[in-house]
Order: sequence, then structure tokens, then C-alpha cells
Amino acid sequence: MLAVNMLASQPPSPSSTPGPHHEGPGSRRYSVDATILLVGFFGAGKKTLGLIASVALRRRFIDFDAFFRDQTQRSPQQFIADHGFKRYREVEIEVSQDILTKYQTGCVIAGLGFTASPAQRQLLGNFSQHHPIVYVRRNKADLQHCIRINPDTFDHIFELENAFFESCSNFDFFNITQEPSRQAESQINASLKLKEVERIFMAFLHRIFGNPHKQLFSADPFSATHTYALDLSLKQLEADLDTEVLDAGADAINLTLDPEEYSHEEILARLSRYMAVLRKHTRVPIILDARTDPEKDSTSYLKFLETVAPRVAPDAFTCVLRNREILRQIYATKGHSKMIALRHQMGPLGVEMLPSEIPNLRMWLEDLSFEALRITGQHAVAEDALSCVAFRQILTNTLDIPVIAYNTDPEERTSVLLNPTLSPVRLSPGQSSILSLRDTQRALSSLSLRPEKLFKIVGQDVRHSLSPAMHDAAYAACGLSHKYDYGEVQSLREIEVILRAPSFGGLLGGLIISLPFKNDVLPLLDQISPDARDINAVNTVVLEHKVQPNGVRTPFYRGYNTDYIGIKDCVHSHLSPANAIRSGSTALIIGAGGMAHAAVYACYQLGVRQIFVYNRTISNAQKLARYYNVWARSKGDKIFNLDVLQSTQDPWPANSRLPTIVISCIPGRHVGTRSPVIFQISDNWLESQTGGVFVEVGYGPSKTSLMEQMTSGSMKGWVIVDGLKVLVKQGITQYELFTQRPAPVHIMRQAVQEEAIKKGYFHMW
Repeated sequence: MLAVNMLASQPPSPSSTPGPHHEGPGSRRYSVDATILLVGFFGAGKKTLGLIASVALRRRFIDFDAFFRDQTQRSPQQFIADHGFKRYREVEIEVSQDILTKYQTGCVIAGLGFTASPAQRQLLGNFSQHHPIVYVRRNKADLQHCIRINPDTFDHIFELENAFFESCSNFDFFNITQEPSRQAESQINASLKLKEVERIFMAFLHRIFGNPHKQLFSADPFSATHTYALDLSLKQLEADLDTEVLDAGADAINLTLDPEEYSHEEILARLSRYMAVLRKHTRVPIILDARTDPEKDSTSYLKFLETVAPRVAPDAFTCVLRNREILRQIYATKGHSKMIALRHQMGPLGVEMLPSEIPNLRMWLEDLSFEALRITGQHAVAEDALSCVAFRQILTNTLDIPVIAYNTDPEERTSVLLNPTLSPVRLSPGQSSILSLRDTQRALSSLSLRPEKLFKIVGQDVRHSLSPAMHDAAYAACGLSHKYDYGEVQSLREIEVILRAPSFGGLLGGLIISLPFKNDVLPLLDQISPDARDINAVNTVVLEHKVQPNGVRTPFYRGYNTDYIGIKDCVHSHLSPANAIRSGSTALIIGAGGMAHAAVYACYQLGVRQIFVYNRTISNAQKLARYYNVWARSKGDKIFNLDVLQSTQDPWPANSRLPTIVISCIPGRHVGTRSPVIFQISDNWLESQTGGVFVEVGYGPSKTSLMEQMTSGSMKGWVIVDGLKVLVKQGITQYELFTQRPAPVHIMRQAVQEEAIKKGYFHMW
């Protein structure tokens, strides 16, 4: 049911040799353990990115300078001073050859290519046939600031080195790390910026290796479920566009480039930069859509598809059906990016193209292994929309790939509206045939193609929840007519009545289950997700309907746990690289209820295998520990261990590292009252030299005593995350499960901020 980043290809199967998978040298397809090589200017961030990748991918990091020093007992700079540049070049080639021969698999190498010699060009060119070589780019002014030489000299060196790195690499990544301000930036903020770079870079590497990188819980963008591609131009990105609005609910980004843009000599630097910007601000697939005039020379267009587009590893790129031999070359070197075939005709679809032409079109698509077809027409009138819909259905029944079909005339928007796969949408309404996402969804609702649904949060003391405001704002922003409500219930029987009530038959879309019913609700459900089953708690129920053979529609209830996803994402995104999870990393969970169950599971999924739990009622903590220790053994995990701390006054266990992850799962106030819960832990437990991340799951009108204690440690490297951030993170997943649409993240975050201020809740935005 859950389609995750569905533009991604399946990961290649492991290979004993570092050759490409299925295809020949230069295909940009590699064995899963092929060594990654990072090249680029001094100051571009190769070493930092290399360390990030080595930790995230569990690979060995090889620094060229350190390796050179081990071989020659001198740094490269010292060797040049002692023996001259000519001798250094000779030794550098020998050392480089040694590195690339020894470390062909399971490594990340950074720093080769300093002298940009012809011998190095050949050496790296050969290595690139079977390994990804990434040219790490950075803003030119920042690089010059790092080197501090005469501007004219720098420009000359930059031109030569840039040509060298482009010639011997097969991918480009733009490092958009921001320079620290003149005011001394805190170490914590700098670490979190590195964390953001890590997320962007790892998304890029996942694309290179074709790994399905889980980011969304919505429908497959290529499915016929009314999915949308946000039409965005390179010019818009370069015009200081508010990038927050990009994560606004579309299923993909369609980045368009005009001929004068992709023909520009600096297109690689510009494109790699804005691909990094898009990966920073969106979670959806990115489609490169280079526009071309069929009446003009197509040399630059085909060159862009063959030599530029694959270097930035887009999820997909469009390609006009022309010159079959060149298209075969493009396919042979595209890596894991999908190819979307383009065909445009001057007349309206379904009127000009004859059915007899379809077999020939199918031969083209199959011969060149296209994975989708986008076919458009023009000069249409409103009456042609139904012909377009019928024509698309004929193509869909004939072809084995998704079909995107619509007319582009500004007066004929109906065919765009009724096209069910990756219809184009704009950020705001325009005068063309392309509507905004909100207007498109509203139109579908008016046609009953997006039926209105009701979602509710149920439990004890839920009237203070910020979830209704968050979800309602998201529905409104995306043009959905859904409603979100709350219901105070005191018994499981009341929840069962809500689920089974005939009056909710075609309206109720799902429930959010709050305390204290997250465990008890499981027997009422027809299917439970594996993670919710492992946690033994459900907080999100999605109501679907199945049609029986006799035509009767019966309700079907699926249960999920989004609590652990919210906690996991908050820990991961706020844990500095210095505290990256390793074999000895330790976490502390405070509390033993349903949220504590989710917190333990979140830490486990992040890779933590040593966890401690403290709870005032020790028997409940022991029950939690028994459950997870037995569960881990049932999974064959002999390393995991969950221990119980008896008292906050006890010293931290001597045989374990101090925790770098602390998660509080106790409420801020006593249930049914506004009386705050007073609780703190031993300061001795918080003496990790690198600090860590503290997540408080709950939220309320006041700052808790534990939050006060943790905030005082913020100068020692502790990053504080309040419950409102957890609410947004898990709410994103709930929205996508309920609607099967990507969540408008910035809208949900803003709604929670505003509602928290309105209700006087404590927050740390």
C-alpha cells in the first residue's frame, strides 16, 4: 500500500567485483559496495562529506593527504617544499594508483586530483568506469576566500581545475553549506547545518546507487491516482523564490530548462546547485524537463541529456522521441534515472493522432526502455477534453507504462484536470492551462473525485490537542474538503462505536488514537503495520472499504504507529555528526507508557542497541524492558539490551557510555488537570562530552522542570527538541496515510506555531 519515493529503481544486487550492474563501463550503475571517490577544490568540503558518507553508509573513510603522509612521512605540502612540484607529481600518481587499487570496494575516498595532471586524468577516468566519482562544487567566492590568493590567479586556476574535475568525474554535487556569520556561530547551530548537508548529500548518493530512499507515505507519483508535478523553472529558483513553499503537497518537482539555459557553458554548476536546493527543501522526486524546439538544431539538447542531466542524478528526465541511436546512448549512461518519453502534436489529443500510429509509438518506447510517456496536444477547445481522456485510456490499455496525456491550450483546462498521473500544477494560479494544486484539488472535489472525509482524534483529555488546527490548515492549503475533529472518550467501547457506526460509513476516513487506548485498540483492527505490531501500539487508524464479489462495500481498518516516526525523525535531524550513532551509542528513555514503547522502537530503528529506561513505577519499566528484550531475541538480535534504572540518584552504569539521546515520554501535566509534573534526572547522567539531543514528546502551556534542566545544558552541546516538533513530524506521516498525498510541511509547521501561540503553549521555534 505504501509507495515510498517510487521513482527510485530497485537496488542492484550485491556483486563480488566492483563492476557495474547489468551494463557496461560508464553506465553509471555500480555494485552496491563500489567505492565512492570525492574530488574538487581545496575548501569544497570533500573531507567533511566523505566522513558523513562513511558513517551513514558504514564504509571506511580514506583521506588522500593522510594516506600520502603514511607512505612518504610528509604531507603533500611538505613533500613539495622538500622535493619540488615535479617530483611530487610523480609520487602522487604512484600513491593515487595504490589507493585506487587497494580500496575498490566499501570505502569513501576524498582528496585525489590536487595537481590536475594528464596522468591523473587518465587514472581517474579509468576508475570512473566502474565507480562513482563525485565532483564536489562550492560557491566560487567561498572557494576563493578559503585559498586567499590574487583574484586573477585564482580565476586562472579555477578555470583549469574546473575543466579537469569535470573531465574525470561522472557526478556533480553542489555543497550549499552556509558560511558562519561574522558573529561567532554556536557550535550547535554549525553542527545542525552539517546535519542538513548530510541529509542532502545522502539523498544524492541514494539516487546514484538507485536505492529506494524512504521519504514519503503517499501514493506512487506515477500511479493513476491524480498525482501532480509542480512546474518550476530554473529562472524561478534563481529569482530568490521562497523555497519553503516548495514542499507544498505536489508529488514531484518538474524542473524546466529552456535551450538558452542548458546550452550555457556554466549549466553544470548552476544545475547542480539548484538540484541541491531542491533536495534541501523538498522530499519528492525531481524530474528534469529540458524544453526544445523541434524546428531547430537539437545538438545541444541531446548533449545535455547525455552528458549533463545524468551527472546530477535526477529521479527522472524527459526526452523527446527523436534520433533513436543517440537515445540509446543516453539510456546506456543514464544510471538509475528514469526516462520519460515526450511527444507533442499540433492538434488536440484524440483528434489528430490515428490509432494506427500507436503500434509504432509502442515500438519506440519498448526499444528505448522508457518508463513513462507524456503526450500533449494543443489548439483544443473544451469539447476536446473527453476525446483526450478516451485517447489516454486507449494508450494506457495498449502500453505497459504510465501515460500522462493532456492538451496545453489555455482555454482547455479540463484535460489537465482529468489526467490522473503527474498533471502539471503551479505555485499560484496563472493564465495558462496550468492551475495551482489547491484549485485542481478543489475542482476534483466538486466532481466527487476527491470525496470529503472526516478524521478525528479520540482519547482522554484531547480537547487541548493542536492536531485539528494542523490538519485542517493542510487540507485547506491543498484544496481538500476533509475535516478534522476531536472526541473525548472514556472507554474502548466508545471508540468501537465510532468505528462501526453506520452513520460514518462513507465519511469517516480515520482516527487518531490518543492515551490510554493505543494498546487496547489493536483487536478492533483488520490489519496492523509491522512497526505498530512490533511496538504493540497503534495511534493512527485508516478506514478503507473493500468491495466484495457481491458488490457490497465493507469497511477495512488498518493500524499504524506514527509516534515512533515523529520521535525518530526529530532525533535523527537534531543529532549532530559528532554524536552519530555508532556501536556504543546509548539512549535514555524516561517513562514506560505507549510513547515510551514508540521511543524505544525509534532508537532501535536508528541503530541504538544499548538503551536505558527510567520510570517512577519501576514495575512498569521492567515490563517495558522484558517486552523489548524478548522481542529483540525473537528477531535474532543478540546485541540489543534494554536495562532499567532504579533511581535518578544512582550513578550511570560504569560499563556503558553516557547517553547522547534522551527522550522524555512523561506528560507535562497530570491528566485531567493543569497541575505540572515536577521531575528531573541526575546531572551526572548528562555529562556526555559531546552533548546530545533531548526530545520531549509532550507539549503544554508551560516549560516542564525537565526541560528547564536540559536547557541549562544547551551550552554543553545538548540540542533541545520540544513536543511541538514531534507533533509536526508525526502529523506529516498521518496526513500522507490519510490522504495518500504528500504533506504540505511548511503549512503544517506554521499552523502549529500559530495555534501554540494562540493557546499560550510553551514552544521553542
